[in-house]
Amino acid sequence: MLDWLIVGGGLHGLFAARAIRCAAPQATLAVLGDQAPLAAWQRRARACGMQYLRSSNAHHLGIRADALRHFAADHDFDAGHELGYYRRPSRDLFEAHAAQALDASDRIAGRADNLQRLARGWRVHTADGRFFDAARVVLALGPNAPYRPAWATRDCAHVYDEDFDATMPAGTRTAVVGGGITGAQLALRLQAAGQAVCWVTRERPRRADFDSDPCYAGPRCLVPFQRAAMARRTTLLAHARQPGTLPPDVFARVTAALAAGDITWRRDHIEARDAHGLRFVDGRHLAADRIVLATGFEHRPAPGSLLDRGIRDLDLRCDEDGHVFMNEALEAAPGLHLLGRPASLQLGPMAGNIKGARLAGKRLAAFAQRMDDAPLASNSLTASSTRNTA
Repeated sequence: MLDWLIVGGGLHGLFAARAIRCAAPQATLAVLGDQAPLAAWQRRARACGMQYLRSSNAHHLGIRADALRHFAADHDFDAGHELGYYRRPSRDLFEAHAAQALDASDRIAGRADNLQRLARGWRVHTADGRFFDAARVVLALGPNAPYRPAWATRDCAHVYDEDFDATMPAGTRTAVVGGGITGAQLALRLQAAGQAVCWVTRERPRRADFDSDPCYAGPRCLVPFQRAAMARRTTLLAHARQPGTLPPDVFARVTAALAAGDITWRRDHIEARDAHGLRFVDGRHLAADRIVLATGFEHRPAPGSLLDRGIRDLDLRCDEDGHVFMNEALEAAPGLHLLGRPASLQLGPMAGNIKGARLAGKRLAAFAQRMDDAPLASNSLTASSTRNTA
């Protein structure tokens, strides 16, 4: 039996694994994931045309706070790979550092399909019939499914679909729906590729350095948040988050493109998708050959997903926004830890971001250190097949 099994090979899962290894090097640990490390994050970043992260250069996957800065200097990344007051790293710099910082050892290839509580610990079943036992399981499953408005038909692509393809013939009339950073970046990317882009939003473009109040990156706001009654934290999260906003560089680029007429803009509420484009609630129509959604992710896990079944089967408590109630060690049930947006009631509004990965890793590392005097699990990976017992 493993001491720790991390389910999910994305930003949160891999950083949590590294933090636990550093804090408790004697612990047995493995990461279970169905894709190459960070593959889903990289696919989404490429799809929307991300050039710079929205995070500061202190938010990365190294253990030391200054690790990214030293990596850039040691590997000849010039000043063009950091942007603005917060020195936001380029995607190339961030990914190069992540590839060096993250340890891919003890990685198990497979997709977790079911979670079973044992008398002591947990069993994670995979889609191909194997199972793995661990004293502690960390679910780091990444974002929920892409959000699709009720009016969106099946032919509406979503930029975060696994099979999203941005390529279309030059001159294709493309409507990009979504007023946040993803929608703005995607509109710029498709326009640069020669498509005739109309950016459709419900509000005017709004500028903000980050997608939540930066005070929550440190103790000044996090400490009062964590002292607040659990019932009040949902409201605090809603007030702190700033969805649908653009960092200064993206705001400047997209507003310049709008002013030059390179991208057109329609501010309205969509009523329906029809055979020729989009119909708005005020009766106007937008002709479009293709509709691409940049509408973010669902707040709640998809019905039947691993997290959804875990919440139902284990009777986990959630608030109305899909955040899961858990203790300071991010345990939603004894020995079951949740990371990412579900952990927002403990980690604050940045729980789903890179900063949230760092906050979660720090919590788990501290917990792992306190477990040092507990009996260690076996040093070998315990895997069995439910299909072939020969």
